[in-house]
Amino acid sequence: MEFFIRHKSIVVFVVFFLFCIISLSVQTSGMTLSLEGMGRAFVTPFQKGYNGIQQNIRMLWAGFTELGDVRDQLRKTRDKLQHYEAVAEELGEIKKENDRLRKLLDMQKRVQYDSIAAMIISKDPDNWFRTIVVNRGSADGVRVNMPVIAYVGEEKAVAGKVVEVRGSVSVIEPIISTSIKLGVMFQESRFPGLLSGYAANSNFAMIDYINKSAAINLGDVVVTSGQGGIFPQGMLVGKVIRSFVSESSPYQRAIVAPIVNYNQIEEVFIIKKEPDKELVELMGKVE
Repeated sequence: MEFFIRHKSIVVFVVFFLFCIISLSVQTSGMTLSLEGMGRAFVTPFQKGYNGIQQNIRMLWAGFTELGDVRDQLRKTRDKLQHYEAVAEELGEIKKENDRLRKLLDMQKRVQYDSIAAMIISKDPDNWFRTIVVNRGSADGVRVNMPVIAYVGEEKAVAGKVVEVRGSVSVIEPIISTSIKLGVMFQESRFPGLLSGYAANSNFAMIDYINKSAAINLGDVVVTSGQGGIFPQGMLVGKVIRSFVSESSPYQRAIVAPIVNYNQIEEVFIIKKEPDKELVELMGKVE
């Protein structure tokens, strides 16, 4: 008796728990109290809890599986997107190349001379573009001393001449090179002169041996004179940016900015015109 009094709360809980089990057993077995009903009543809550936990675990696992599938789909979609972006970039480059080739063909028709279109594949940075390499050579009919022109917008102008030829490439010397000699004249006054590079590291050219009586103005257009037999007469060369007279010389000089910008050109046209060797020798290598 003393035990029950001391543990009264526990006894009350046990009695209440048994009462609940008996009540459930009576309800599920049609008011028939049995050992089986009591056992089922005792086990049923645990079964329901277990089934609920199992169902939740199954749903959670299905969620993980579905998440993995979503990741795979996302990765495949990302790979396809990268592939399509690469294809789009490649198509864009192809379109640009086609547009450039179409432009080259249109320009070549306007050259008015039999010419070879060439792409610049190398410039000599150590020598500040004093030599340019193009992707056409002897196999394409290129020969040494052939004149080279380029387009700047709608204008075509002298770029240089071929100085070395190999099977599939050629070396071009631009008119800003100090070793080139080009016969030129002023488009308006028709006074002649001899053009060469202004200085080793300059992007300008200089015209020497200009008659002192020639009136030279800023912006005067300079064209080829045709002397030397290499460049045809009347091809654009550049524009005057300065002129000066030396008291010790019977001639005056002019500084010319070439129309061709050697930092930007990507294509040139090699005119298939071979100069008369005897005339070149007779003119002292004046082009």
